[in-house]
Amino acid sequence: MNRRPNKSRTGYDSFAARHTSRFQASTPDTHFFDIRKKRPAGLYVFFALLALVCVLLVVNLSSNLFVHVARVSVPVRALSSDLDGYTLLHISDLKGASFGQNQRRLRLALSSSEYDAVVFTGDMISERGNAQPFYELIDLLKSLNPDVPIYFIPGDSDPAPASMAYTSGGSPFAPWVLGANQRGAQLLSSPQAISRKNGTFWLCTPAQLNLDIDTMQGQFEQQYLRARRSGDENEIELATYNLQWLEQTRKAREAMQESEGYVALSHAPPSREELSAAPDSPLSRVSVVLCGHYLGGLMRLPLLGPVFVPSQNLPRYGLLPGDSACSGLHREDRTWIYINPGLGASSAEYPSFFFRLFNPPTISLVTLTPSTM
Repeated sequence: MNRRPNKSRTGYDSFAARHTSRFQASTPDTHFFDIRKKRPAGLYVFFALLALVCVLLVVNLSSNLFVHVARVSVPVRALSSDLDGYTLLHISDLKGASFGQNQRRLRLALSSSEYDAVVFTGDMISERGNAQPFYELIDLLKSLNPDVPIYFIPGDSDPAPASMAYTSGGSPFAPWVLGANQRGAQLLSSPQAISRKNGTFWLCTPAQLNLDIDTMQGQFEQQYLRARRSGDENEIELATYNLQWLEQTRKAREAMQESEGYVALSHAPPSREELSAAPDSPLSRVSVVLCGHYLGGLMRLPLLGPVFVPSQNLPRYGLLPGDSACSGLHREDRTWIYINPGLGASSAEYPSFFFRLFNPPTISLVTLTPSTM
């Protein structure tokens, strides 16, 4: 029987005390281990938030390349059943922006849209006076549907439609207005009756309904007489034009009936005081005002809405004013106001570092429906 010997055959046990006594364990220090300091958790949170912001900005930039089409239905008092469903393509605040060659991304957005008329509510020209993107947009709309009428009004950033300052170019009318007219768009200088079958509604501006025609008549007649005495052909042309649109406005107001609907175009949203009028005034018949101006607030935040709207008439001077101040449909007394978020990305109204944030460029299809209110 094999038995394990008590001692190593060699007489040498490497773990024996007499062999290990001369060895001593060293205390570990930084020469033996790479001790790393633990980074604070806040640093990881910072980098995570930074990465999230970068992703959101990339997504936002991508969304701003394409045009969103908003659809809204608005009730119009006294609107004939023959005009139920009449749709206006509402475009505002292009600000000279270009969406691809010949506005091809706008063509993509409108490819499946149906509408009966187009309305522009101002600020279509860039701050440097470039009207080419506006012309391309008109050409695009005419190529999509040549028979659809196009109406436009100037915005506060657009050059004045007519002035003697333009006479060096051979006409008292602004070049951008002449260019738009040549392409088939019409300046809404007087109220227009829009008819379908037996129904009619009026497309106008609040100023045209609130105008003191008799006072303006005297002023324009004096202007015309001065122009005739001076012999300046441009001055005569401008004075004649002023008398013509004033006369057209007079005839339109005489033809207006309370039993007809009224839709107004305004660049900036009107205040409650501007909409207030005597019960017998044509302005009191307006059911809806289509406008723009504020670009939807430019910068918007989820749940909070627009960050800032430049207006001294709002609480907190326009800080976090809510959607009703700058976009969408809301009501003032008996009048509905629809504010288009617009297409442009810059405005003198906002600080220079503002841009379209969570607020894609938008055009609107506004469908009119009868209302008894």
